[in-house]
Amino acid sequence: MIYPYKRIFTLLPIVIFIVIADEFLKYFSLDRLPSETDIIDPNFIEFAIHKNFGMAFDIPFRLGLIVLFSVIIGAFLAHIAYKNYKKHPDISFSALVIIIGAAGNLYDRLAYGFTVDYLLILGKSAINLSDLIIITGVVLMLMASRRSRSHHKVHPNEPKR
Repeated sequence: MIYPYKRIFTLLPIVIFIVIADEFLKYFSLDRLPSETDIIDPNFIEFAIHKNFGMAFDIPFRLGLIVLFSVIIGAFLAHIAYKNYKKHPDISFSALVIIIGAAGNLYDRLAYGFTVDYLLILGKSAINLSDLIIITGVVLMLMASRRSRSHHKVHPNEPKR
């Protein structure tokens, strides 16, 4: 099901609000939460600070390369959002959701030199709300792409964009 493009984009302010709230949580968490190393016997979910100096999953990279990589991916996603705005607004929307979530983590890197993660899961994985927004955007994009492909299989004579 392809949503009317005006309706789906009304959700973007909510996504932006979540990422802004995430930034406030990160700012206050840095001074108030314990470090992940202070948690001896973690529960399923703990609130603790993890400073991610690398990329996703703590893959080590220099900050300059991470910022450059983020900008290139952001530009690519912006192109996808623009290209699909009218015919596939759900793909466009999901690309914008990913950009907004990534912008939250990019802000951390520029402001602090690392991404602030504060939700520790099983004592091993650390995430924040911006990460959840990015994951949501990726899942939405995969679902939208699948719908788009199945639509073209059902309507093969429809001209492609």
